[in-house]
Amino acid sequence: MNADTESTTEPDPRRWIALFAALTAPFLGVLDFFVVNLALPQIGERLGATFAQQQLVIAFYATSYAVFVVTGGRLGDTYGRRRVFLLGLGGFVGASLLCGIAPNPWSLIAARFAQGFAAALAFPQVLALVHVTFPEYERPKALAYFGLNVALASIAGQMLGGFLVHWNLFDLGWRVLFLINLPIGGVALWIAARTLPEARAPNPPTLDWGGVVIATAALVLFLVPVIEGQQAGWPAWSLVMLIASVPVFAWFVRAERRAKSHGRDPLIDLALFKLKSFRVGLGMIAAYFFGGGSLFLILSIYEQRGLGLDTLQSALTFLGFAVALLFSSLFVSHHVTRYRTLFLHGGFALVCTGMALLVLGLATAPDGDARTLIVIGLSIYGVGQGCVAPIMYSSAISGVPLRSAGAASGVLSTCQQVSAAVGVALIGLIFAGVLAERIGPEAHAQAAMWALCVNFTSMVVAAVLAWRLPNSRDYAASKRAP
Repeated sequence: MNADTESTTEPDPRRWIALFAALTAPFLGVLDFFVVNLALPQIGERLGATFAQQQLVIAFYATSYAVFVVTGGRLGDTYGRRRVFLLGLGGFVGASLLCGIAPNPWSLIAARFAQGFAAALAFPQVLALVHVTFPEYERPKALAYFGLNVALASIAGQMLGGFLVHWNLFDLGWRVLFLINLPIGGVALWIAARTLPEARAPNPPTLDWGGVVIATAALVLFLVPVIEGQQAGWPAWSLVMLIASVPVFAWFVRAERRAKSHGRDPLIDLALFKLKSFRVGLGMIAAYFFGGGSLFLILSIYEQRGLGLDTLQSALTFLGFAVALLFSSLFVSHHVTRYRTLFLHGGFALVCTGMALLVLGLATAPDGDARTLIVIGLSIYGVGQGCVAPIMYSSAISGVPLRSAGAASGVLSTCQQVSAAVGVALIGLIFAGVLAERIGPEAHAQAAMWALCVNFTSMVVAAVLAWRLPNSRDYAASKRAP
């Protein structure tokens, strides 16, 4: 069945099974962005990777993922979302195998780049498939599961990395972090191939190769120095790349407008930004991930370097957050169609409250040990994130034309990745600047406190933007559903 043209027919009875199989791709994609963080010292020790190479293991994945996700979304619009999704998920499983058996640092770095590229192909297809496969009254619930999935993946990446490295299953060490993707991704690929319907527009857009090249160049010029500049001490090349990215981004916007005016399909239809729900939702997601992307990294550094905890002890302090996130997300996902606005605004209030408690705890901690308020603050933050995560994506993508669903999903995913990378760089710079050459729990607590003040501010901005969101079409339709 063509999901874009057969909107009046009965929905596919296998759509929920297909959705949960498809959700494996964004889960693994986000998981593998975070899961390596705590394993970098072991990668350096067992694989002989230098500090710079350890950073490239993260940087090449993040850059490849963020750079190609818009292109991946448009490829789905053009060639079929099911086809591109299966190609991306299969490529991700294969690249994970290459990561797990990498004999040296450079082969691991190359495999991580391939893994990020494959994730960029698969990730945007899921949002697009939901948008075109589910009837309007079911779409909020399906998108809620997508948001829940991404939220759980982000915390699972932080915690699972610490647990797996500590357990050292089969003496595989860090390699198990990648090899675990094989059975999970393989089963999901098998199910998805048998249940996912093809979703392709009857008049699919062509691929704007010129836009692909310019967008790729602009994102590389921007992201490489953002991700690597701080660790390298902001050398001249990083500043030159950042400055050069500005005219290249401007060139991309002009090229997209020119393509549209000449009757060609642009890589990103700039008319999407005229939709208030998409424009404000994009800003909300950017502000949210700007602060959320660095939160657990800052807390992990504080606990391990400042308080002297090992990876397992540090991961355990996040357990309350994980439990709160899981249960609140499940509850919200089942009631999102009735209380969408209440969950969104109330959730952001809890997110800001939890973040404020983290800042307060670090500012007033005796001897620099703020673990008690960190556990309490993260638990409240987890309840709030469980409320907003299932709703943010549906708020942004509602009203997007079906023909551009993949490209819009790619823009959302790129925005998420870029804002998280910028947040990690800027907030990490503040943390390092306040810490300077000092050591000890008090110094690390003070540095973390000032860094998390920026996280708190970004969450307040996201909450304000959430209040400016219009009631989306899918929410209105759900209220009319039988």
